[in-house]
Amino acid sequence: MDRTFDPQETRRFLRTLRVTTQTALALDDLQRGRAPARPLSSFTALAAKGTGEWRFPAAGVLSSDGLVIAHLLHEGEETKVLALQALGAAGLTTFAARGVRVRMGDHLQIEGVFDRDGRLHIVLDDEALREADLSRLEIELLDPAP
Repeated sequence: MDRTFDPQETRRFLRTLRVTTQTALALDDLQRGRAPARPLSSFTALAAKGTGEWRFPAAGVLSSDGLVIAHLLHEGEETKVLALQALGAAGLTTFAARGVRVRMGDHLQIEGVFDRDGRLHIVLDDEALREADLSRLEIELLDPAP
């Protein structure tokens, strides 16, 4: 490891850091506008599209922040269960024993509470929800962090 101080390298590093930070802030402004920040995790599953209607992938869908994975379980012919599992220490710290509002599609909102192990199971009526509605899945924290 070279321990010599090079002012030119330091200036270049700081310029790169400044440009990267400004780019990240600009992208955040473009995505969120000037709306206040919300404790929201959205799920993206672009690769799950096929030639027919969107189907929930068997491997599950990971949230955009990487803290929660969602699986669709089939309990019976008419019953589906959306299983949400917090991932890692950050996911458990964020979601364990916390209330959330789960939005599916345009109209369906369900409130629930993650258990101490970071799991939440939501029973879905097969008639009321199509798998395509689950392509627009969001989780919003309801209570402030402990």
